[in-house]
Amino acid sequence: MTDFIPLGYMTIEQALDEIGRCLMPEKWLGTETGLLMVDSSLTEASPAAEEAASPETPAGRLNVALKFLIRVLYAGEVNAVFEHEDGVMRPFPSSLWANPDTRAVFRSGELPVHLRVALEGHKAGARKSWVLIPRPALHHLLGEAGAGVALPDIDTEFRAWLRKRIGERAEGKRPSKKQLWTEAQALFGPRLGYRSFNRLWSATEQ
Repeated sequence: MTDFIPLGYMTIEQALDEIGRCLMPEKWLGTETGLLMVDSSLTEASPAAEEAASPETPAGRLNVALKFLIRVLYAGEVNAVFEHEDGVMRPFPSSLWANPDTRAVFRSGELPVHLRVALEGHKAGARKSWVLIPRPALHHLLGEAGAGVALPDIDTEFRAWLRKRIGERAEGKRPSKKQLWTEAQALFGPRLGYRSFNRLWSATEQ
């Protein structure tokens, strides 16, 4: 993790801690983020991650905070940046948060090599880079939400995302069901099981 945090920014770990304290003020202990480097299932779109959904467990509480952060980053409600060792910061494309591989960022806060290459366009000399969250934007979002706010209704949230995603067609091509399920797993995690996805897909797809 970067040793120096620029004014106005926070690390992924700090952001998750603040989200946890806001969403689960009575249950969040402050030690949950320590699981990021221990339990790899939390940063992967896998069945094991779905089993960690209960906020009664540390892994479950961290999972809730993770899904919230992924959702707001993908929606562009909060725009992350990635910082090089030399202090230069660049915007992190919000669309990348739909890619399950991007979850590797949450393990250490550092961009893995394959993402550095993808974002910088070259392999040679790809420097260490950290993903940072703008503090004012996250605080504003959490302030509007209020302490202890429940996550949005998954049916309503998923329908809105699905309609938007299907509408983003290129040359008349619609994204496949398999492709959307992969993206949905990354964005909504254990809040959206396959049965619910299938039901909502059938109701939305025309």
